[in-house]
Amino acid sequence: DFVVVGVGITPSTQLAALAGVEVENGIKTDAQGRTSDPWIWSAGDCASFPYKGGRIRLESVPNAIDQAEVVAQNMMGAGKDYVATPWFWSDQYDVKLQIAGLNTGFDNVVTRAGDGRSTSFWYYKGDQLVAVDAMNDPRAYMVGKRLIDMGNTADKAVVADAAADLKSLLKA
Repeated sequence: DFVVVGVGITPSTQLAALAGVEVENGIKTDAQGRTSDPWIWSAGDCASFPYKGGRIRLESVPNAIDQAEVVAQNMMGAGKDYVATPWFWSDQYDVKLQIAGLNTGFDNVVTRAGDGRSTSFWYYKGDQLVAVDAMNDPRAYMVGKRLIDMGNTADKAVVADAAADLKSLLKA
């Protein structure tokens, strides 16, 4: 027997709303972190921002750090867009979960069996790799993350073949 508990996060937007700032799944910002009030900026878990033709809010330490650095530079006049490269990790007892990309909009999943208790799931939209979920499989995570960050994909047959060297995908 076991129990699964899912806990969500609701962004704290009350102060922003009281200040007259637009709220849309968090404090709505442009690509540089500016809100609807040009004197107010937002970054981190509470900020929603443009991403691949839509709007997202990422709740992760890497996003909070990376976005805050870009927004701080923009407050000083840099004029740089924040380009998110989503990745996450979590240690769940004896399982290290590492995720690269976002598995939203996928239409195909390739499972790669690893050694022992390791495995990874590779999410595709058509032939394009969009995300990798790796459990106790840091090599699959690192290869998948590099491919996604470069905008490249991975041959599904190579990914599915547990005997194939994943590093070969980086040479294509």
